Amino acid sequence: MPLSYAGKAPRGVHALKRRISRGTSRRWIVQRFWEEMQPTPEMRAADFGVSGRRSLAATFFERAYPWKHQLTAIGRAVEGADWLAEAFPGLTFLEADLRSIPLPDDYFDIGICNAVVEHGGTHEQQRALVHEVCRVARKVMFTMPNKRFPIEHHTLLPLVHWLPDHQFRAILRFLGNDFLASVENLNLLDADTLLSLFPPDRETRLVRGAGWMRFTSVLCVSTARD
Repeated sequence: MPLSYAGKAPRGVHALKRRISRGTSRRWIVQRFWEEMQPTPEMRAADFGVSGRRSLAATFFERAYPWKHQLTAIGRAVEGADWLAEAFPGLTFLEADLRSIPLPDDYFDIGICNAVVEHGGTHEQQRALVHEVCRVARKVMFTMPNKRFPIEHHTLLPLVHWLPDHQFRAILRFLGNDFLASVENLNLLDADTLLSLFPPDRETRLVRGAGWMRFTSVLCVSTARD
């Protein structure tokens, strides 16, 4: 069964969030990806950290990207996403941990790593993930929820993620969110912390969001220097 990173919340709240994000944030992410990456049919592209969930929200990038024969979706075995190659003919699925991708340097021209880094473990594990993604892709757009936004993205709880880390995780366990209480599954970042994870020899910059996304999310683009 695919992993779910949605915490427990009152009935209907997550459904409302999905309806809002489907019409705003994901559409804007695709638009910004197009503007920043300027993809062409000749470019190799990657979706780093795909989910096995079959929803529109989980597969929005695969649905939007026109050149499936140049697109590789990379995900861990535990995510159960190997069905993507059949669902999107032409797409290549690669089963791999993003901290150890079995591909040569600069294999991809462009890529996206959407809402993945915050699920990458400790800061050192997150750093290893970011470095490995950057190793195999010359230009990548990263997105994630912003820790500085007062409502925690996965559980929709207000302010608790600003508490000392051990208190935040204790509250998650108390409310039945044992999976997210583990740092291996949820480790929130703000913009400055995310930027600190990148290799210093790359050009990495923040990208301003649109509408609510300028507050709720952090987006950045990292490019290999020639």
